[in-house]
This record gives sequence, C-alpha cells and structure tokens, in this order.
Amino acid sequence: MAFRVHPPESLAWRRIGDIEMGAMRAHIDPSELDCHLAFHEPGDAETPQLLEMRLKPHTLVTPHSHELGEIVYVVAGSLRWGDHVLEAGGSMFIPARTPYSYRAGEAGARLLNIRAREDHSFIPAAVGTPR
Repeated sequence: MAFRVHPPESLAWRRIGDIEMGAMRAHIDPSELDCHLAFHEPGDAETPQLLEMRLKPHTLVTPHSHELGEIVYVVAGSLRWGDHVLEAGGSMFIPARTPYSYRAGEAGARLLNIRAREDHSFIPAAVGTPR
C-alpha cells in the first residue's frame, strides 16, 4: 500500500450545515451547523479514520455517542464540559457508545478525531443528558 499524503490545501473542507445528515440534523445544535470539517483519512473497514473539525467560539456539540471508540485531540483552542477544560495539546479517549457533549471555548477549537476504522454513526443521547 502506498503512502497517502494530505497537504492542508488538499483538504475538502465542508460546512457542517451543508452536509446531508437526514434525521441526525434534529439532534445537532444550530451553533455546530456553521462550523467546518474535513477528512484527512476517510477510513474503511480496515484503515483508520481521521477527521478535523474547526469549531467557532462557544459551539455546542450536543450529547451523543458513536459505535466506535474515538480519540479527540485539541490542536488549538479548548473544549469545555461540566467543570472540565481540555486545552490545546490535550486529548481524551471516549469509549464506544459512551454519551458525551462539549462546548468550544472562548477562542473556539480546532480538533482531530481519530477512530480505528470508518464510522459515521451518530447515536443521540437520551433527553435530559447534561450539556
């Protein structure tokens, strides 16, 4: 298998609100719809997925989970949930099917999301999950 190289200018950035998401849209906070994402690696059944997100200040990522565990690495800015703050350079592991939510900090956030293989699942958390 040949190396795949992804220079920054080659990334296909998309506004989240412009992505076809069906019923999932009802579970997305409006603040997230105006943010952007790009896949460095789309992943497949055997290769990892790497997604980059650029969140505007105070963007809310509503409570949800995914079929696969994931690692979130904060490249710039910060993420906040409850009394916790994750600054640039920090990371967190979120196990599969574990509901989570966070809000981008004052300067927004740029983050990398890494999963073991392709995963576009989105499982809304139960109503009443704390934000």
